[in-house]
Amino acid sequence: MSRLFFKTAITTALLCILSSATVTLHAAMESSEDDSTRNQPRTPTIPAHKKSDSTRAKTYNAERVVITGARNEVLLKNSPVRVEIIDQAVTKTTGMVNLGNMLQEQTGMLVTNHVRNGVQIMGLNPDYTLILIDGQPMIGRVAGVLDLTRISVGNVQQVEVVKGPMSSLYGSEALAGVINIITRKPAAGLSVRAYTQAIERGALEGQVELGYGGDSFDLAVFGNLKNTQPFSRTQIMSKEVGSDTLTVPFSGFTDRTAQVRFKWYPASNLNISANLRYFGTSSEGVFIESFFGQVASNKGTVEQQDASATIAMEWTQGKARLSAQTYASMYGEIYNFDVAQGQAGSIDNMIRRISRTMVQYDVLWNERNRFTLGGEFQYDDASGSRYPTQPLYRTAVGFGQWEGNPLDWLSYALSARYDATSAFGNSFNPRLSLLYKPSDALQVRASGGTGFKAPDFRQLFVEFSNRLSGAGYDLIGAYRLGSTLEPERSQAFDLGVMWSMGALDIGEVSLGSWNLDARLFRNTLNNLIEVYRVGRSDNRDVYSYRNVARAYTQGLETTLRGDIPLTVWQKISVSFGYQYLEAMDVEVLDAIAQGLAGTTDPATGSFTPLKRADYRGLWFRPPHSGTARVQYDNEFLGISANIRAQYIGTMGDEALDQNGIVIGNPSRKVWDADAESIPAYWNLNAAVSKTFSFEKNARPLGISSLRATLGVNNMLDALNLRSLPNLVGRQMFVNVNVEW
Repeated sequence: MSRLFFKTAITTALLCILSSATVTLHAAMESSEDDSTRNQPRTPTIPAHKKSDSTRAKTYNAERVVITGARNEVLLKNSPVRVEIIDQAVTKTTGMVNLGNMLQEQTGMLVTNHVRNGVQIMGLNPDYTLILIDGQPMIGRVAGVLDLTRISVGNVQQVEVVKGPMSSLYGSEALAGVINIITRKPAAGLSVRAYTQAIERGALEGQVELGYGGDSFDLAVFGNLKNTQPFSRTQIMSKEVGSDTLTVPFSGFTDRTAQVRFKWYPASNLNISANLRYFGTSSEGVFIESFFGQVASNKGTVEQQDASATIAMEWTQGKARLSAQTYASMYGEIYNFDVAQGQAGSIDNMIRRISRTMVQYDVLWNERNRFTLGGEFQYDDASGSRYPTQPLYRTAVGFGQWEGNPLDWLSYALSARYDATSAFGNSFNPRLSLLYKPSDALQVRASGGTGFKAPDFRQLFVEFSNRLSGAGYDLIGAYRLGSTLEPERSQAFDLGVMWSMGALDIGEVSLGSWNLDARLFRNTLNNLIEVYRVGRSDNRDVYSYRNVARAYTQGLETTLRGDIPLTVWQKISVSFGYQYLEAMDVEVLDAIAQGLAGTTDPATGSFTPLKRADYRGLWFRPPHSGTARVQYDNEFLGISANIRAQYIGTMGDEALDQNGIVIGNPSRKVWDADAESIPAYWNLNAAVSKTFSFEKNARPLGISSLRATLGVNNMLDALNLRSLPNLVGRQMFVNVNVEW
């Protein structure tokens, strides 16, 4: 990114923000419908799909509708399954451009900065969360992590998050929850949007979006291109004696995203749709990799490509709906290293293909009961230098759900799914969710269920040899060594309360309307798959995978939100969130209780037992984290300004371990000392934006609105290159969004 462009862009944005000419009032459509929830049946009627402009407004503006929790349209306020919504309004006023930016400001969702940006939910690693785009799974995980910076949110309508195991509807990988990215529906008529952003130590990015919504068909086209130049950060890191100067390189890359969605309405009760998506990235230079708790650098080029296609139909007749879809995706990556990696040489490549055919039948039996039945067939394979045997999975699935509303104040969703998989056998997973509404202002939700995560191709079939200096090892899948792996399993319970406190006043001073959301959760996990050292071969350590670990995570999440009116056109919105997390290795707890956990002095042979009070839990899980947001909106002037903060508490880093193996079978290093901790830090972000809206008869170049945003991420320049190498530090940015 050139300095000239960056300075020019900042100057342009400042002029736009400071100018107030040609500003017109652009009021948002608001629903006047009663929001009472106590006396409404939860199950909505199946919506018609042949739509006019008036039905569009009612469907998308009058009520918040969610899909992910039940695989059906449900009013958010009446859903027994707890669904959190992050909508596009968040991105408009903050300058967020990827999913990682969007999720990091949500309570209870920690975006990991350890080599790749994944999301940790309820203390569970990124590979335990299923990520969907328009209901279809994303693939292309590296070391179990789907890099969230790959996923542009430029054309996102909303992101729906369901926390807790959702294997009863979505199968494997949904052990921690599901994140469903729902792309924007085109508005009636023709619309065009263009966007550009420049950011320090980040990408120069451009987006173009074209939409057409009509009674006969809808069309949406989205394109995104971003380019980052290589850079490095240097930090002086203290240690027990003296200090080290650490420099971490960040490779340059070019990302390309394209998506086309088409939906045809041949009849009022029938629609046929197609969705095509492509993502590609190229990078060259020195980049960072992770090797069993150690961060090392590598040099070369990386090419990644991800292409997917979906064809679907929906047919409604009376109270029933039949939907079917076929989905296919292919992900490929090629690493060209400067150092030969064993027999594979300097080229390391992998191709993964997945196809899925699904049929789902819903019937609204009456206004208080809806039944869903469905089935899927999945095909999944892998090939390349890491998978010379070209392994494959075949999975047959059956699932069902009963959504009921027996009383005005009580509703439930009971779901179950059976997976029969060629690689590891069968799995049955039920889930029950309840919603109790003692009043219009109070909602209590509870859920319990089981989940599973299938062993992936890497854990079963990988053959990889790393020959980098200081990091030589072989990684062999369990199947290649004649071992079997069972699916990882969990049992989870969740209890949440949502209280709409309404307007709060002190005398004649209005403090606005407030609501409180609190949630307790517990997950018990068994058969967790872990890496273990098999032995040595050719002077290199050999690693594989096994089912050993048991763990649990439990905690509390709470979020307080308020809207404080200042005048008719001005308001302040605030939110404060906090999570307390306890994440424990049960194997370690058992060893402590039996007096078997501890360290032996190599000089004297004396044994020092590990005390329960000294054991702090699983690595990279902060017990305390929080979020805060304050935003000012002036609708008349079209100005928004906000400041947002994320607090990440102290957490352990295995690479900083001081006392080695603490239990021997299975072997463990544990977080039990201050010197093994990553210090707590604050990530402080701020942005100010100015929106110009133009009347139809006074639109320059046909522009209906223009928004310019200027901001800074990580204002305090939080940095920890040793333990959090993907935390790049302070970033100034500017972006401009134009709509026709």
